[in-house]
Amino acid sequence: MRKIALALIIMCFGFKIPAYCFDFNIKRSANSEIRSVVNEHNKAMAEHDIEKVKTFYDKDYKSSDGFDLDDLISMLEKTHETYKNIKYKTKINNITAYNNWALVQMSDKTSAKIYPVKDKDIKKEKMGKLEGRSVYIVYLKKENDNWKIVADDILMEETSLKYGVANDINMDLITPVSVQNGKEYDLSLKVDKPEDMVALASISREEIAYPPVDYQEKFRKVPETGGLVRLVKANNKNLDEYAVASIGFSKISLNEEMNKARIEVLGLAYIMKRINVEKNPLNSSKLVESN
Repeated sequence: MRKIALALIIMCFGFKIPAYCFDFNIKRSANSEIRSVVNEHNKAMAEHDIEKVKTFYDKDYKSSDGFDLDDLISMLEKTHETYKNIKYKTKINNITAYNNWALVQMSDKTSAKIYPVKDKDIKKEKMGKLEGRSVYIVYLKKENDNWKIVADDILMEETSLKYGVANDINMDLITPVSVQNGKEYDLSLKVDKPEDMVALASISREEIAYPPVDYQEKFRKVPETGGLVRLVKANNKNLDEYAVASIGFSKISLNEEMNKARIEVLGLAYIMKRINVEKNPLNSSKLVESN
């Protein structure tokens, strides 16, 4: 976990988010006020009240991935449309206030159930489960007695979506936390595959952009040792990335005459982890927005 001091340095030099620098005149009395605002924001998120969520953001909000307020609202709308029962559990880890500025570090967990068909009486083993967790910092500015979120910075993020037997199989996508701009890095997938199942998997990287870009997956059979490794190259566009793994589990059986094979799909899994790309200072002027 990064320290608040490091986040301040990054902020002032403009490598990750707009170059807002603080006057170090700490007002601890503002902490309870900021906590109240953030809790109200989190409550609106939990209630899927997108119109209310929007009121907590500055009109010039910009995320560390370059998304503006319209992008954020569009992504929230699509998320709630796809995962209607999605739940958020958010914890405030730290609040630091500097005059009319504040940094709030938070961690959250998301969860949802996905039904392949509209009938919710579907068997439990067919149901999909979405799980995610992240750690991030939001930056707030006070204007006209109102605190507004002006930027954010995601430190860690991972999400999984599993169907069928995949919910009971241990698997892990191993990635670096951060990589250098344009440099190669390793991705590896570990799967504790049952011996009587066949697993096909694909591991890849994709740039974080909106709308997202489609990437072609190349599936390979997971060896009996249960691992795949792939060398990839980070983008040179100063964009953070996701490492993505797709895994399918199936079982092959033969009829009594041993002349026909039956392939049964038993489970699917998708795992995604964020990889922060260390920005190229020569291009940092494109990322900095003067206050």
